Amino acid sequence: MDAKPLMTSKTTSRVPTLRRWLLRIHGTILTLVALGSALATTIGWRTGAGPFGFMRQNPMVWVGLIQAYLLMTIIAVLLVLGSGQANARKWNVVGALAHCAPLIAALSSLAVFESMGALGIVRVAIAFHVVWLCLETCAALYPDPSN
Repeated sequence: MDAKPLMTSKTTSRVPTLRRWLLRIHGTILTLVALGSALATTIGWRTGAGPFGFMRQNPMVWVGLIQAYLLMTIIAVLLVLGSGQANARKWNVVGALAHCAPLIAALSSLAVFESMGALGIVRVAIAFHVVWLCLETCAALYPDPSN
């Protein structure tokens, strides 16, 4: 009996499980980060304190950010729910795409963030979005064992 086909079968059968766990972890972390960011921006807007204190002078910034953070929370919850579906691969695509808009906004606005003294915050955000974009893209591109 050849051991290689058994190992290949066992390895590829783990792909859907890994894909589901990635979605659950991603969704959970993204929910916490999005809700935490929504709270931090609200505190900055209301009190003028913290890294988002600049929003006190321009409350319209808060309006846009709170919408973005709450929409990202919805996407995060959908990733967790989608992880339980038979074909979770499409949710890895959603997970990857969810990070494109914030990345484009952050990268195209580096000069603005620098002028506001918020370059450190945006660097953390860029790193977060790049990591999850790469992980979800790899999960989405990895072939299904059933194909």
